[in-house]
Amino acid sequence: MFAICWLGAPLRRLAVLSLCLLMGGCSSSLSGQGYLFTQDSKPLQLADDVTLEQGHMRLEFNPDPWLIGRLRLHHAQSDFSTWVSSGDYAGNSFFIDSQDSGLNYDIQARWREVHGETLEGEVSESCTAPGYCSKPVQYLECGKKSYREGGKRYEKHEDDDNCEERSVNEQGNFPDCPGHRLVRNRYQVYKLQLGLEFREPFSDRSPVAEFDGESHYRQRLVDTISAGACQAY
Repeated sequence: MFAICWLGAPLRRLAVLSLCLLMGGCSSSLSGQGYLFTQDSKPLQLADDVTLEQGHMRLEFNPDPWLIGRLRLHHAQSDFSTWVSSGDYAGNSFFIDSQDSGLNYDIQARWREVHGETLEGEVSESCTAPGYCSKPVQYLECGKKSYREGGKRYEKHEDDDNCEERSVNEQGNFPDCPGHRLVRNRYQVYKLQLGLEFREPFSDRSPVAEFDGESHYRQRLVDTISAGACQAY
């Protein structure tokens, strides 16, 4: 097995790798699978030491990186990986120029989103509500006098160097007791269908290889609706 990460010129590779290490990882990728079709079923020679065979391959890529994305195609026999600058992205696509990457071919990627079902679920979230509860209350201790938070004298002496602040747990009726409420979250299930074209530089010929794949299903939060009033503890 071989694993190669191509970033273009040596200085560019060094700069991007250093930045990735400082960031603790450049991007989170979607994973999936697909099939690589090569011209006349021949091996795809991406570089002197990078060869991909026609067949099923696993996929990793980032559709919306903050700075650097990653494209990876791999199976039991080979593993190809390359970083993709955010400047190479345009909408639902990116383009890897062979002159920048050092590969034998340009790589054009395009994808589209396919929606699955919509899921809903109730969860509890924190909130505040009027009620009777125990909560910390701030006091200013100014010599023999004490001022409770919320009063005018407290505000008047808040910047007084002779006063010290202390917190006291009190029970009583408060307008902002801690509580919880139920909310209903709605999630959209989706996947991305990705196509890759490996093309000869400066040529209008058909691609020498194409990859047709899709990511695993994921879900995103699209809406949150309150399912009840806030209840103080």
